[in-house]
Amino acid sequence: LAAAERALALDANLAEAHAIKAAILAGGGHYDEAAAEIATALRLDPESFEVNRSAGYLSFRRQQLADAIRYFEKAMALVETDVNSACMLLTCYTATGNSEGTRRAAQLALERTEAALAHDANNGTVTGYSAYALAALGESDRARQRMSRALLIDPDNLNMRYNFACALSVHLKETQAAVDMLEPVLANLAGGFLQHAKVDPDLDPVRADPRFKAMLAAAEARMAGARDATP
Repeated sequence: LAAAERALALDANLAEAHAIKAAILAGGGHYDEAAAEIATALRLDPESFEVNRSAGYLSFRRQQLADAIRYFEKAMALVETDVNSACMLLTCYTATGNSEGTRRAAQLALERTEAALAHDANNGTVTGYSAYALAALGESDRARQRMSRALLIDPDNLNMRYNFACALSVHLKETQAAVDMLEPVLANLAGGFLQHAKVDPDLDPVRADPRFKAMLAAAEARMAGARDATP
């Protein structure tokens, strides 16, 4: 945040700096302030990948999925290797019941992850996205095989585990396995990630689970304690 503000002090017209500031503010739950930064960033550079992706995440966390879809579609079109936006679109289309959009986003996500894994087969984060896409496309066996291999190679990758949990929860319908996968994630995740998990529709199937509720409450208490300890 300090770096973004220093950049803006030198040049207030840096769209990406406004987008980064918005992402940090949104991670702390300051959505109105983040929205003001995004509005400025979009005015300055509506064709920026960083700006559109940040706008997509803010809309997603405010549960404005139609807007999130619009921004993630733009971000994905701007950068051909962007896997993250394709998977966020997959989540949004699934949550809004758009089966055609879900399949298109899943296919794009799979194509992009396969291309990335061809260069680095042990990339845990990309493997997380690929398993998620496979599960959405109904290729459950391939998704599970990919999860098993990745957990052996990179068991501490929280981003990967989170995406595995989403796949298990919403597409493979294995809620207990999803909660198991989330346990180390919720015990260690950062504040922005917690804000995301609290509204992610992929986790709706596990929200009534007592273990998930306890894990989420413990994560919130840990974050509150960290805030209280900060001067």
